Amino acid sequence: MQIHVVQSGQTLGTIAEQYGISSGRIIIDNELPNPDNLVIGQSLGIRVPETVHTIAEGDSLFSIAQQYKVNPAQILRNNPRIAENEILTPGEQVVITFKGEEPIDNVILNGYAYPFINRNVLRKTLSFLTYQSLFTYGFTSQGDLIPIEDTELIALGKEFGVASIMMLAPMNAEGKFDTQIAHDMFVNKEGQDRLIDNIISTMQEKGYVGLDIDFEFILPEDRQNFIDFIKNVQSRLKPLGLLTLVALAPKTSGEMTGLLYEAHDYPAIGAIADYVLLMTYEWGYT
Repeated sequence: MQIHVVQSGQTLGTIAEQYGISSGRIIIDNELPNPDNLVIGQSLGIRVPETVHTIAEGDSLFSIAQQYKVNPAQILRNNPRIAENEILTPGEQVVITFKGEEPIDNVILNGYAYPFINRNVLRKTLSFLTYQSLFTYGFTSQGDLIPIEDTELIALGKEFGVASIMMLAPMNAEGKFDTQIAHDMFVNKEGQDRLIDNIISTMQEKGYVGLDIDFEFILPEDRQNFIDFIKNVQSRLKPLGLLTLVALAPKTSGEMTGLLYEAHDYPAIGAIADYVLLMTYEWGYT
């Protein structure tokens, strides 16, 4: 992909002509809501089709993929309209490959999704993902899980070959992170073990492949309790072939102060978890 920065006097047509592609291609790849209103300095992704297939009667996503020896997900990534609408129209062209772009099948990609996510947005996104992390299960200090409506999202993930990650966070009734909920669970060994039992039961029942522990604003004095909880979870999940992930605040040094950062011990947690997720988006609003 090339990045084109719109200059004074340029239109979608002149930009398309410059790269030898159609205006429609630029509109699709950049999801331009109003292509007649380009702004000077605006960045546009330019992708030049290399191999193109014209849909014939009887074609399916899998037959096209087999014909060109590519992963079906690659066709969905290159043609998001198919993922969104699930329709192949005879005579329509689909891009199999773009010039200069290598397949991304060996890259692990994760995305967060709320139960209320727009389903069209989700469908267009899933073909790019390895995992979708569904936000979020809550819990009580006694070990009861507070569930979410996740059945449809898990099924959609399976349809696109995307595994689902269960998320766990100490959230209160107002939907905010609550340090006390986390602390009460840490110090209640019986409740903690019951919570992990319920997590495993839910993961196996619903087909989750891993747990993302998203504990934010943990009390500094609970730093070791948090590490011990992650160890406890990982020791129970690993024998079952289930992953342990931990979401970490974006620290620039081990000495950073503040409630968001102090309980997140990078070396200790990194040595336990299968994957960590660095929440650099926190820099945008904290």
